[in-house]
Amino acid sequence: MNSKIICLKDKYRSNPGWYWLLATVFLFPILPEYVSPFILFTGFIVFKRQWTREGKKAKCGTLGKIMMGFMALAVVSVLWSGTKFSSFSTAMLWWGMFLVEVMIYNLAVTRQKIDRILSAMVLSGALNGIVGAIQICTYTLYRFEYIPEKLVLTTPFYKNLDTLVYDILPFEISTNMWTTRASGFFSNPNLLATYMIIVFPISIYLFLNAKTGKQKLAYFLCNVLISAGMSSTMTRAGCFIAILGWIFMFIFLAKKYAKPMLEILIPTIVVIIPSILTRYGLIFKTVGKVSGGGSGGSEAKQSSAAHFQIWESLINYLTSHLKAFFMGLGFGVEETGQVLLNEYDLSKPHAHNFVLETWMELGIIGVILFFVIIGCAFGKMLEINANNGKKFTLVFCVFTSMLTYLLFGLTDYIFNSPKQIILLFILLGLTQAISYCYEKTLIKDSHTLKEVAVRDLQNTLHQH
Repeated sequence: MNSKIICLKDKYRSNPGWYWLLATVFLFPILPEYVSPFILFTGFIVFKRQWTREGKKAKCGTLGKIMMGFMALAVVSVLWSGTKFSSFSTAMLWWGMFLVEVMIYNLAVTRQKIDRILSAMVLSGALNGIVGAIQICTYTLYRFEYIPEKLVLTTPFYKNLDTLVYDILPFEISTNMWTTRASGFFSNPNLLATYMIIVFPISIYLFLNAKTGKQKLAYFLCNVLISAGMSSTMTRAGCFIAILGWIFMFIFLAKKYAKPMLEILIPTIVVIIPSILTRYGLIFKTVGKVSGGGSGGSEAKQSSAAHFQIWESLINYLTSHLKAFFMGLGFGVEETGQVLLNEYDLSKPHAHNFVLETWMELGIIGVILFFVIIGCAFGKMLEINANNGKKFTLVFCVFTSMLTYLLFGLTDYIFNSPKQIILLFILLGLTQAISYCYEKTLIKDSHTLKEVAVRDLQNTLHQH
């Protein structure tokens, strides 16, 4: 036992930044919003001291440099923001979460380490899935009077602690705490859904490439729990996008991985479809009633109608205010919420769409810069010569995670909290790390773009 402890200490001392990175990736989605960032900050200090001791300089990569430009614009927007404190604090939060991208790019320098990070994400997602499933199941049993209310697992998990902490803070933090939809360790069902959408394809990658029967079973159970967590949120867009993500992956992986992909489909369909039916009030109509009355089905329709009203209002505002169109109103969602309330009598906190929200905050300039970042990220994945099964599934599943994350962002704002913002930087860091570890052809012009496109098409056909 002592020898094992000594061995673990030696491993940690040889690369402490790496172990803090793993701890950050695993713990960030589990700990409260006001605790998780400090794990990252501590880990980055350890990493920076290690790099200084070893005479190395931390690199941020091409994606990191472009992201720094975007975040610099966010800081500058404080100058014309009507809510300067909100804009500045939100911009600083983004700069803080950016540290994880730097750590991943510098520390995940081997394929094995990339897999370790992905495993940490999936395990954290599975634990959230367990909590989410228990929350929704105990709530349902309570609503049908099978168990007393005291046996219902609190939703959100840190509800009582959150209330205590937010009451102490010198500024107001507004959060909606649903009891009818599970949140896992997150503070909101949509936040949990965001994480489940990202780790769902990654769990499939780990399942497909498991080396032993025990690993295969473990990653299968993780996928089941992640599907259960997704279902427990009863987030319609999230559930649909998770299923679409599976269909998208099956189309490209069917020839080589048809059987294991179909094995994954069974729990996905069995667990997620009832959630969609419940949200539309087709089954379990008692579950999902809202305080204003009405079934889950009518509440879901009202929610959809409200989304369209928000989008129409913001498009109207942007097209009729030249300054907002080009420069935005300042970083952070607070200004958007005020516009919706004061101009359109809509009491909504944000745009429920990351493109419109970015446009409101940083104008068309910010939207273009953000899509340059996303385009470069997808370009880096395109550059990789994914000429074997594991490499192809890795690149394809991370690509799918990024794609489904952004698709979900078209119906809900996906940068609304530290736990959501860091997900973008983790994906960008993984993209850069994968690009570093694997053979690639740099896209320099239209000719090399054509070359990598033809090569990737051939690799895709080879998988079929």
